[in-house]
Amino acid sequence: MDEFFQYLSSLHPLSDEIRAALVGRCHRFSFRKNVPLLRTGDPCDWMAFIEKGLVKCCYDISGGQERIICFLRTGEITCATSSFHALAPSRLSIVALDETVIRKISRVEAEAVADKFPVFHTHLRKITELQSAQLEQHYLLQAESAKERLARLPALCGWILKDKRIKQYMIADYLGVDRATVSRWKR
Repeated sequence: MDEFFQYLSSLHPLSDEIRAALVGRCHRFSFRKNVPLLRTGDPCDWMAFIEKGLVKCCYDISGGQERIICFLRTGEITCATSSFHALAPSRLSIVALDETVIRKISRVEAEAVADKFPVFHTHLRKITELQSAQLEQHYLLQAESAKERLARLPALCGWILKDKRIKQYMIADYLGVDRATVSRWKR
């Protein structure tokens, strides 16, 4: 829980009262590699702090392929934001790419904390802002040519290239380019 509290404190000061309110509401779950935390069509009525591991957020595209929107690692929050806020079925999947441990809080519990401590709305808003920025970055990246996407990747998120858990085909699915293109580029 300490890492989660540090994360929240980095967004906005976190009072001891909010910490106490969150303790019983955040539940720990473990997932094996390639196991979904969220399946397409299921409502995402939770958000989760990744205590350990790596996940991908993705959706299916025509031809049976997937498009990866982002990779999230230890110390970050994962959630299908639009499903979370609209209480609707998710169009995304969230899948563990490694042994992953999360600290999950339901939407209902997060709202209960925010109702009791209105400043917690600031934390929730900042999490949504960060996720929106990630989606915007991915959207803008997709608008560029394949050559430009490949050239910008090291500056945007170079850690993806260094993380051995993220395979070349996953980088291609993230960039929206042919898998052979990434293979040639990495040589």
